Amino acid sequence: MKKPSSPQSGFTLVELLVVIAIIGVLIALLLPAVQQAREAARRMQCSNNLKQLGLALHNYHDTNGAFPMVSYIDNTNRPASWIVRLWPYIEQSAAYDQCTFQSDWTGIGFDKNWRITTNMFVDGLNCPSNPMDRFLTQNSSSATRNDGAPAEVQYQRADYVGVGGRFKSNSDPSAPRSVWIGYHGMNDYNGIFVALDTHNEQTVSFRDISDGTSNTLAIGEQSNFVRSIDTSTGEVTFHDSREYGHRGGAWSGGGGHNGHGQWYGNWEGHSSIRVGINFVHTAGYSEPSGTGCKPTYGGRSGHHTTFTSAHPGGALFVLGDGSTRFMSEHIPLDTLRYLADRTDGQVIGEY
Repeated sequence: MKKPSSPQSGFTLVELLVVIAIIGVLIALLLPAVQQAREAARRMQCSNNLKQLGLALHNYHDTNGAFPMVSYIDNTNRPASWIVRLWPYIEQSAAYDQCTFQSDWTGIGFDKNWRITTNMFVDGLNCPSNPMDRFLTQNSSSATRNDGAPAEVQYQRADYVGVGGRFKSNSDPSAPRSVWIGYHGMNDYNGIFVALDTHNEQTVSFRDISDGTSNTLAIGEQSNFVRSIDTSTGEVTFHDSREYGHRGGAWSGGGGHNGHGQWYGNWEGHSSIRVGINFVHTAGYSEPSGTGCKPTYGGRSGHHTTFTSAHPGGALFVLGDGSTRFMSEHIPLDTLRYLADRTDGQVIGEY
């Protein structure tokens, strides 16, 4: 007698589709959580990068009695940036000791340090969430090529910018130490990072921060594109408007004059507060002028380039006391301006 066969086990097509659908739903629920965890880790790393820069600032001040200048007047060379001056305090002493400061750090003239600067990359100067290019490519000068440099060189771009103060406008005439310099806009000297030029001869030290170091911004992020919306079409365009974008990347302090002996402070690496964090332009690429959708005057950044961040909802800053804080993009603009100004005397509440 033939033994009856046992029923075969397995999924029906309907059951298989149901299982696949359930797995798809679970993955869809899980992915945002994974992305949030990754962003939290990147934000923590960015905060640590800024914390290290804050410590370096204090170590620099302990050694030199003041914070580093943004740039200074040099009739023959364009000076190094404030980041270069921090190299010994961010574990880059070997590179610093090999450099000569009698050199054009923009690479327009004779960059005597090109063997170091074009091969230099400091990971802690870039936010890990930054979607933009970390290098600036430019043609090397004839003098630099004669020294053996290739025709095209790269310099690192940094995502962290010194706070130069608050912009003095018609609606904010009380901002101290701000000077109109003609076609190149307004230079502000009321923050922690200032240039030494024909309008200012003194770097900033702790004693000059009368508002208190815990109430004054020192360094902030420019780690994301500046957005511009065409109000007639709704089209959104994205612009890399970071500082250090003209020549020499993160190692250049900029510089220049108007050809008549008047130094107008075309400095790199610092920005004053004129608009809010992650400000979105709606009136054209360069409005308000100098805040950053359209590089001004031959590719040089404006003096009020927007502080932006790839971290959702705001940006990270270092305060004068070396601490880091995440500033909401919804912080009142006046509060942000007062935090940028080291001597305004305003009482600042919770932010």
